[in-house]
Amino acid sequence: MGGFDEHVLHVDMDAFFVEVERLHDASLRGRPVVVGGTGPRGVVAAASYEARRHGVRSAMPMSLARRRCPGLVVVPPHRGRYVAAASEVFAILESFTPEVERISIDEAFLDVAGLRLRYPDAVVVAEEIRRRIRREVGLPASVGVASNRFVAKVASGRAKPDGLLVVARGSEEAFL
Repeated sequence: MGGFDEHVLHVDMDAFFVEVERLHDASLRGRPVVVGGTGPRGVVAAASYEARRHGVRSAMPMSLARRRCPGLVVVPPHRGRYVAAASEVFAILESFTPEVERISIDEAFLDVAGLRLRYPDAVVVAEEIRRRIRREVGLPASVGVASNRFVAKVASGRAKPDGLLVVARGSEEAFL
């Protein structure tokens, strides 16, 4: 490991919709929160890690989420907030490299091989990206670093929440 053998980053924002809502309402911090439909047929769009500990997941019927998690706070979605926050995050990513592939509103792949002359290795790039997103946008992000997209995506999932995981070239099979 080292240098740019591992040059693919997968950046995935943690509980993105919930964390954006927490920026607007500090009373939601540390509480089990979901963003989603509040009606009788509502569905969970995003769940905080506190809610996930009770078995609440995205795409779950809201009625089941409320049963599984006493004290669950349900916040209706505010799409404009998420789009604005995502724009800030992607501006940061694109300030590092034009090689950004947007996967969804809250995740992207980056190929940072072109940054060899500016950074000692891809891990330093990943750490700086996480730092800037936290400092400038106020949101946590998890990053997987690997030699290919598939492994980088799995690594970011295992790094959650708010972590960084590097899979060295040659150790992908053992990692998976």
